[in-house]
Amino acid sequence: MLAFILLIIIPMIGLGLFSFLHSETLLEKKYSQQTEISLKAIGGNIRYFFRELDQLSDGNLTSPEVQDTLKYSTYSSSDASTIIKINQAEKEMNRILFQHPSVSFVVLYAKDGTMFRTFRNDPTTFKPISFDLLQQHSLYNDVMKLGGRPLWIGPYEQRELTGVEPPLFTQLRLVKDIETFNDLGVMVTQYKTEEVYSMLNAFQNPKADGEETRYVIVNKSGLILLDSRKEIEGLNINEYTDSLPQETVSYASSRERFSDVDSLVSSYQLDRNGWVLISVKSWNALTNENVRFVQWIGMITVLGLLSAVLFNVFFVNRVAKSIIKVVRKMKLVEQGLLDIRVTAQGKDETVLLANSFNSMVERIGNLLSDVRREQARKQHAEMMLMQAQIKPHFLFNTLESINALAAQNEGGKIMLMVRRLSNLLRTSMHHSEEIRISQEIEHVRSYLEIQKYRFEELFSYELTVQAEALDYTILKLTLQPLVENSIQHGFDGYADGEGEISIDVTVEPQQIVIMVRDNGNGMNEDVLSRLATGSNPSSKHKAEAELGERRGLGLRNVADRLRIHYGLVYRMMICSQEGSGTVIRCVIPKSRGEG
Repeated sequence: MLAFILLIIIPMIGLGLFSFLHSETLLEKKYSQQTEISLKAIGGNIRYFFRELDQLSDGNLTSPEVQDTLKYSTYSSSDASTIIKINQAEKEMNRILFQHPSVSFVVLYAKDGTMFRTFRNDPTTFKPISFDLLQQHSLYNDVMKLGGRPLWIGPYEQRELTGVEPPLFTQLRLVKDIETFNDLGVMVTQYKTEEVYSMLNAFQNPKADGEETRYVIVNKSGLILLDSRKEIEGLNINEYTDSLPQETVSYASSRERFSDVDSLVSSYQLDRNGWVLISVKSWNALTNENVRFVQWIGMITVLGLLSAVLFNVFFVNRVAKSIIKVVRKMKLVEQGLLDIRVTAQGKDETVLLANSFNSMVERIGNLLSDVRREQARKQHAEMMLMQAQIKPHFLFNTLESINALAAQNEGGKIMLMVRRLSNLLRTSMHHSEEIRISQEIEHVRSYLEIQKYRFEELFSYELTVQAEALDYTILKLTLQPLVENSIQHGFDGYADGEGEISIDVTVEPQQIVIMVRDNGNGMNEDVLSRLATGSNPSSKHKAEAELGERRGLGLRNVADRLRIHYGLVYRMMICSQEGSGTVIRCVIPKSRGEG
């Protein structure tokens, strides 16, 4: 599942985010190019509109309506004839109003201060001030410097002169005499903005799902002259965005916050009075189709992920469960349960895995069985070798004693010795490795009697066996090597009758305890260490058997036989010190008869 998340889900999400961000970059570039085309088209129309008005104004400057009117001069406005002539001139000026539908108001200022006005019935915004006040205005010097070229004032610029409502474009021009080129006066013309509004709205798509594009015209200081939605006119563009579009030299476009809305803000220089045409399009409106596309991609991705999860649950999970099952069975095999098998159904690789596991476990079981059989044969061979080491040892001692009796013509004692020897041989050659403790006691009793005769009553012995213990079984030839060690090593140098040997056999809840004590010479630390570590390797058994009782092979052999036969449940402890005798404590598990 972690690999599924890291290798599939996270890469798909990352790829989706990268694709979305990359698509937004491409969309921004695409819409920026489209907006540039639109702004250039709108800007071209606006420039053509103002050039047309400039040409119309050029014709008016040389027309008789303007030239003759400004040439009329009087210093007295109280004369009735003067008033009549002014009214007549203003009527002549009415023809200027009908030269273009955008012309709304015309004012002529003569050099002597006479003012002539004509206007439509439309609302006007120009404040007809006196010529003296006009001359004091800052724009007057600009008009004079232009020498007859037009000076344009946008809506909401120079509000003290052009007014505010309705928003109109104002043109000021110096009028010269066409004959003498002397200054005749100033002509002020105001034009309606409806045609410019129509130009701004002509590039809207009313059928579009998103919000319409907003177009605004600003001057060099950021003052909004016109707004296609007529909502923010007269305000500063800096209140809505930080991109400073009024400083655009040619064309610029960027994704910005406009009025706290993520928008694509593009600006285009109109090359007239430093005015800049700006378009503002909501980014959500631009990416509406892209969002739908992303939604579809998201839905497809979700369905793909869902399909992958279902695939993981119904297929990969089944394979994983099969593998987990094999792993759990393998742990049981590690614990030694070799009869474990895995059942698998289907036609995929899990069936091959299960079959291979079953075959492997069966093969391991067969190999372990072979190892057990080989180990049993090896243990049996070691047992037979040890018994073979003991049997010649017994025969040698006993025959030597019988030979001594024959030399003395002791027939009765020879008969008793032969009976005891036959008892020893019968026990040694018993077909079973285990015999009853009662048989083992009788065997060691015969051995002790033979040895007492051989060593001429060198020692005395005592056998104490619980009646309950007689019915249990013991590995044959266990006690005889223990008492042999006491006779051969413990009583060396003792006088007749000084040696003592005691054998105690007791039954405890789970085990049988055998204690063999003597008051002999004991063992030094070197002998005890050799017995404890088992320094005599099995490869030297034959040489050690030839050395006989002088090396004390009986204790080591008994320990090895008990270890092989009983395993780790047996224990043998030897406590001895030079001059203090020896105590041997042997513990074996209970084993009653054939049961």
